[in-house]
Amino acid sequence: MLQSSSLRPTIFRIPRFVCLRARGNNRNKSITAAIERGRSSSDRDTDRGRSRNRETFAWGARAHSKPVRTGFARSGRDEPPKPYKTSPDSLLTYESAYTKDNDQFYSGRDRERRTLRAESLPYTTAASEFIYGYSSVLAALKANRRKLYKLYIHTRGSFHAGNDALIKRARSLGIQIEEVGDETLQSLDKASSGRPHNGFVLEASPLPVPPLTSLLSSRITSGRFEVALGSQSKEDIMVNGNQTEYMYKSAGWRHPLVLYVDGVLDEGNLGAIARSAYFLGADAIVTPTRSSAPWSHIALKASAGAAEALPIFKANHSTDFLGQSARAGWRIYASDAIPPGELPSLQATSSNAPQAASHSSVIYTQARSAKRLPVEHCPVESYPTILMMGAEGAGLRSSLLNLAHFKVGIRHGRDVDEIGVDSLNVSVAASLLCYEMLQKPKPRPPMNLLF
Repeated sequence: MLQSSSLRPTIFRIPRFVCLRARGNNRNKSITAAIERGRSSSDRDTDRGRSRNRETFAWGARAHSKPVRTGFARSGRDEPPKPYKTSPDSLLTYESAYTKDNDQFYSGRDRERRTLRAESLPYTTAASEFIYGYSSVLAALKANRRKLYKLYIHTRGSFHAGNDALIKRARSLGIQIEEVGDETLQSLDKASSGRPHNGFVLEASPLPVPPLTSLLSSRITSGRFEVALGSQSKEDIMVNGNQTEYMYKSAGWRHPLVLYVDGVLDEGNLGAIARSAYFLGADAIVTPTRSSAPWSHIALKASAGAAEALPIFKANHSTDFLGQSARAGWRIYASDAIPPGELPSLQATSSNAPQAASHSSVIYTQARSAKRLPVEHCPVESYPTILMMGAEGAGLRSSLLNLAHFKVGIRHGRDVDEIGVDSLNVSVAASLLCYEMLQKPKPRPPMNLLF
């Protein structure tokens, strides 16, 4: 039999984290209950920002000697507020109505944000695109390479000097014309992504960009060059066509010049290259399907309509395309930066009288040996030419440089680069190279045959 003295009370110690966890669970339950009643936990604890009444609120149990305030006494209601409901129509409206007077107070980013909620213009087909701006719309009408569906003209566009000529050309092509007012201006802004459209927006099919596998032969007499197309679906053929022969202006002496633009990811630069290439006389542009900016409405706007008239192609495999074109007789020139100080600058060569007569702002070298070619070297006089342009930072990829026959660089205007400006914008460089490569060579003086 056990003695009573041997029976001692057992004390169980509860860890502190268990107490805190239990207290936290109660806290979570109170927060959940407050949310269900339509109140936040901070409002319940502070009673909407007022000082806490220690006699009414306690961490353990509330004092029941005084009535508990519900938090809705300020509005005179004892029931919780009704949940806020958003009308679907409110998503399409704005706090201030749009007028032509307050349009000038919106910045470009605010206007783009404001047009995101506007209603879109109706699409004739799922693949339709919107061309905007007077120059781009007029170029699309003149080139007539796309399927043109509908032309929207805002009242501000009716005051344009070329409005009558544009409407006349659109009607001759059988295009539906719709004149709209300020009630449709937000939709026009949305179609142009907030960029200036001058009151002209044209719905059309996508820009024809057929795939190429190779460039083929060219003929100076007829001013034509041939291409080998890649595989296309029926839908792609409806947009791109299946043309394999293109005309160019040979002027009776030169072969075609085609730009291969690789790694240019800025759509504005891509459009600027197309604009310069068309203006200076280049005959086509080829871009890779990867590592290149798309021919979007931004690039088309930057080209000022040049992309509508200039043949544009895409290559699925860059190395295969360039290799097969080289085997077909095309010569490939790779644009490459010349380090400052490696060659005499323009200022140094201008002081040399014999060389100043035939000076050039570009330098041609052999791709393998870096041996300089004669100053009077003219690429398009002897062969059909491909000019490769790369990204501004990294330049051309090594896999493409290995396929080049020659390299071409732009001579610096300074002997020493003091601040690190060692190259040009890719669109500016393309302009200078196209200008120099398309210059007709001067007639060579007759050789002295007496000695």
